[in-house]
Amino acid sequence: MSVNGFKVYDLGKDVDAMTIVQKAIETKADIIALSALMTTTMPAQKEVIDLLKAMGARDKFVVLVGGGSTTREWAEEIGADGWAETAEEAVSLAKRLIEKKRGA
Repeated sequence: MSVNGFKVYDLGKDVDAMTIVQKAIETKADIIALSALMTTTMPAQKEVIDLLKAMGARDKFVVLVGGGSTTREWAEEIGADGWAETAEEAVSLAKRLIEKKRGA
């Protein structure tokens, strides 16, 4: 993402949902991108979306999920805005969703 002009704040691994949301708010992020490489970490992606909803902030961010264990169906199930299989697809999707959000 950073190679394609996005400013990225990499919070690392095993970061709790509140820390992710707080950083997104603090930096006025457009996108929250969440990766899960194992099925055991996938529920954390849902936690972030659920927290955003509970805070009334879900519509402030485009939420993308990805990682080797995720699927398009998973993204739809948890209410993410998008999923991509490759990094290139993720960049393209992020650009489209940001344009759509800004045009709305």
